[in-house]
Amino acid sequence: MAYEIHIRRTNDQPISLEEWVKTVDNSENVRLGDAVPIVLTNPTTGEQISNPQLQGVAELYDVGSQVWFPAFRWFEGRITTRASRDFDTFHSHQRSVMRALASQLGAQIVGDEGESYD
Repeated sequence: MAYEIHIRRTNDQPISLEEWVKTVDNSENVRLGDAVPIVLTNPTTGEQISNPQLQGVAELYDVGSQVWFPAFRWFEGRITTRASRDFDTFHSHQRSVMRALASQLGAQIVGDEGESYD
């Protein structure tokens, strides 16, 4: 399993889907993903597996390539993502966006092992 970073509240109060949607709607460089199926291809068999996009998936705008890509997913009261390569850098774009989102939600950014990120 890949290492992930989360936005969650320290008081174990879940982030509701409605709160997440409202926060994304009021944020720069992040938007709700389109409701299109996600299609994955099995590299061994070539079989394509389609799964409708889950609620609460949000895209992050990559300033360098000027492309939107799926980055955040809401599930069971928290937001989860895989860290970008430069996430350990305080001024990482992904980390900056996550700081703004966490602030609006009254939450914090934490890793799988419980470490906090500013």
